[in-house]
Amino acid sequence: MRAPNGVARWAQSNVAPLTDYARVAHAPNVAPAFVYDDRINQRLAFWQGDITTLDVDAVTNTTNETLSECNAVSERILQVAGPDLKEEIITRALECRTGEVVVTPGYQLRCRHIIHTVSPKYVAKYHTAAESSLHNCYKNVLIKASELGARSLALCVLSSPRRNFPPDVAAHVALRTIRRHLEQSALPQLVVVCGGGVELSPLSALAALYFPRSAREALSAAARLPDPGGPPERRIRIIHNPHEPHEPHAADDDTACDSDAAAEAAAAFARACAPDTQRLLAPASPIAPRRLLHDHDE
Repeated sequence: MRAPNGVARWAQSNVAPLTDYARVAHAPNVAPAFVYDDRINQRLAFWQGDITTLDVDAVTNTTNETLSECNAVSERILQVAGPDLKEEIITRALECRTGEVVVTPGYQLRCRHIIHTVSPKYVAKYHTAAESSLHNCYKNVLIKASELGARSLALCVLSSPRRNFPPDVAAHVALRTIRRHLEQSALPQLVVVCGGGVELSPLSALAALYFPRSAREALSAAARLPDPGGPPERRIRIIHNPHEPHEPHAADDDTACDSDAAAEAAAAFARACAPDTQRLLAPASPIAPRRLLHDHDE
């Protein structure tokens, strides 16, 4: 399908010298985790600008649980979509949990659908849960776009600064999730990642690791990928039981986290797990104050 006006596909992007991994010697005996595939590269684009101006089938809105967050993306979408969108949100009392999605019509936007999602807050001590929840945001948006039959999707950067996500960590999660979805699904035919220059910089800088533009670049990128073992939701991690209060020690002052953010991240992580994994999050017994969380393949 044709890309919206002014949108350049990743396959046709100019190779920046600092991110041209084909020039870097690759490690021996390292198989590429993400092989060169021009057909997949043709389905990704980066675009700096107003997401509401794109002529696509669906756009993404990053918001809060009551779909009322005031950030640059959500405010612009609510403004351009018109009063009917606000009325639907209020009348239907729409809510969305962290990592999940809610769909509304596009109303006065150029798109048919708006896919709303709630990204997690990042807390260093609970970083695995936060990364898993952010992965679920991107994954569920892409799956919902496929279910809606959307051929093109404008995907805003879901990790807003107010969520405290390190830009490079969030970029790795986003790119890995998009790549895996495009490998497994024919829709959307085009994913346009939208945002401001600051938001897009880490994504465009790291894109070649997940969308290599040559076989040599794929080999060089393999040794530079974090956690090649798989997406964040499949990692094993020991965390404090979220149902029990945790009093940080004095030595933990520098890493003490916001309790609401930690609970939100842990709850989203639990919802993403299989039922038997969720049982591990039940209140701990006196002899088992810590639990081993083992995520299962979906």
